[in-house]
Amino acid sequence: MGDIYTITLVGFFVGVAGTGLGGLFAPFIKEENQKLLSCLLGLTGGLMLSIVTFELLPQSYILGGLITEIIGILLGIIVVISVEEITVGKDYNELMKSGIILSISIGIHNLPEGLAIGSSFMAHKEMGITLALAILVHNIPEGLALVAPLKAGKLPNWKIILIALIVGVPTGVGAFIGAYLGTVSNYLISFCLSFAGGTMLYIICNDLIPNAKTLHSGRASTIWIIIGFILGMLTIF
Repeated sequence: MGDIYTITLVGFFVGVAGTGLGGLFAPFIKEENQKLLSCLLGLTGGLMLSIVTFELLPQSYILGGLITEIIGILLGIIVVISVEEITVGKDYNELMKSGIILSISIGIHNLPEGLAIGSSFMAHKEMGITLALAILVHNIPEGLALVAPLKAGKLPNWKIILIALIVGVPTGVGAFIGAYLGTVSNYLISFCLSFAGGTMLYIICNDLIPNAKTLHSGRASTIWIIIGFILGMLTIF
């Protein structure tokens, strides 16, 4: 049982430290610089699109097949639209709302990463360590991705950093479940991945990229979308 608790702590550290380090960039971004915020939103959109394209959806398909993947995507989109409808008329601006929903999406995506860490440690300690380090590095740009929409939505720096830390918590929860059970249903992991992918796709297409263009109409945000897409590939492959 001691091993399970150690693995759980590793999962929490990997998740919280990874996204938390990315969130620490918040104080260095000035709200008044519309072009910079536009570029960061573009970077976020490209990064998330790359993660959805090359990580979430392919893994979901491999583990659960096409039907599970499509159901997860559609439910993810429905949930985001429902949240948007519920918050209509509330005191939230669109960018802040996008940032909060994106944070939830990344949190959901971190759960199966934790499951993988827990299961890997129980199978082979060396494999678990390698995977944990890879996910730690991979989570840093995800934490950075949260900063742009929340900063553009005028959320205070300390709240942005707190959200970036909280988003990493599901990694620890997943690590505990993965270590305790040893193996987890592939269909459950597939659904979590595709659900997160669906929510991210909607936020990318409906909010991040359009708002990047709204903040600054030049081609800079487009270039940063492409840079973000490539950065996402580099963190995956």
